[in-house]
Amino acid sequence: MKMFSNRSKASDDIQVAINKKSFELNYNGGTIWCEHLDGMGTYEQEVIDKFKGDLPKLMRPSVSSFMIVNLDETVITEAIESVIVDGLNSGNKRLRKIAFVGVSKDHHKIFNAIHNRSGAIVRFLDDYEKAKEWTITECY
Repeated sequence: MKMFSNRSKASDDIQVAINKKSFELNYNGGTIWCEHLDGMGTYEQEVIDKFKGDLPKLMRPSVSSFMIVNLDETVITEAIESVIVDGLNSGNKRLRKIAFVGVSKDHHKIFNAIHNRSGAIVRFLDDYEKAKEWTITECY
């Protein structure tokens, strides 16, 4: 019975992560788009669908060009890498700074392609609060 409750808890946690909304955050005199793809484990298609669903919102001209992509506790596959890199380089919006949270060194080269293609400054951090601070410093 205990095993069932643990499995149910894990399923509930994934559902919470899938339903977590991405949003624009007012922080320290500026705004940051916070893309929440964290806590989604091995649910690759859900990560991709969530990002694709958020893309039209985050690419609006009125939305901040500073962003945090939180991938902590999400398994990053080649398909997820590709969708994020292509998505952030699509459209006419010029992103200025992107902080990735929870991304291992194995994926840095791929996500740095965003900088190579768009000129956005990309940094990898392990702490969400530090990501907010870095993203907004020297901008306002």
